[in-house]
Amino acid sequence: MIYAMTLALALVGCGDKGGSDDTGGTAGDGGATGDGGSSGSDRFDEYINVTTEPPSSEDLDSCTYGEGNWMTQTVISDYQVDISAYGFVQDFESGDGVADAKVQLWWNNDPTGGAPDYEVDSASDGTVTTTWKTCQPIAYKVSTDPALGATVDTYEVNQIDPYIESGTLDVTFNSVSSTTYAIIPSLLGVSPDGDKGTIAGTALDCGGDALEGVQVVITDDAGNIPDSLVVKYFVDSFPNRDQPYTSEDGLWVAINVPEGTWNVDMYAYDASLDDHVLLGRTKAYVFANSIMISNVYTGWEDGKRYPDICVE
Repeated sequence: MIYAMTLALALVGCGDKGGSDDTGGTAGDGGATGDGGSSGSDRFDEYINVTTEPPSSEDLDSCTYGEGNWMTQTVISDYQVDISAYGFVQDFESGDGVADAKVQLWWNNDPTGGAPDYEVDSASDGTVTTTWKTCQPIAYKVSTDPALGATVDTYEVNQIDPYIESGTLDVTFNSVSSTTYAIIPSLLGVSPDGDKGTIAGTALDCGGDALEGVQVVITDDAGNIPDSLVVKYFVDSFPNRDQPYTSEDGLWVAINVPEGTWNVDMYAYDASLDDHVLLGRTKAYVFANSIMISNVYTGWEDGKRYPDICVE
């Protein structure tokens, strides 16, 4: 369900650039205001500057993308059903079960949209039995008792699982330990801003495979880029300060993002146009001192790519 558990929340500290204390809109207010942020036109080239086409650019010919050309899917409503699910809350690094973790689910795919629709606590081995919905985007949050300081809040959106005719669906929920959250930035010599959050994900083509050679930028609905933003990429599933765009693993991370609702925009270079083209977009909901996992698909403007069995 989650691309590359090794997203290794290096997420929280692979940057080496500071920024001002600008703030986006309050999460759930319908969009970040971008107060204190710089306009996209002023700083776009700082983040989107790759000058070679993706190595897999031929594969992109099967996709349509960009404003007015987004791909669409027609979901089979009969496959959007409630189902029992066997869940496992795991530490993203070790894979061990996380005991006494609270899993909160939002059927509307928006963790800022009020109280969760469903809550369940994990057992001592990290397992949960929960209700789930097939062929429908779902958001979740995993947290533990804040007094213990064992983990940081971990969110994911656009969780879409396939329809099954019978049986129990297996679902995995990710959790990030506070130790990992602190150690990785320390190893990189960076202190993340506790008033801000991190967005991480995978750049994907329209078939769902990792996409090399693309870049992402975070903006509000007016195109403003937060002043504090740092975007970094991975090599062999490990954060790399010097990698200028996605490598074969497709992993990216945006750190020190102000709280709010933001757009994650993915761009590639098009040699025929001698310009950058918008391949995909999705929403991300950022909370202070937390991780939001939000993948971006080529051809989709909302990150909601349904499994083949869910669509006509």
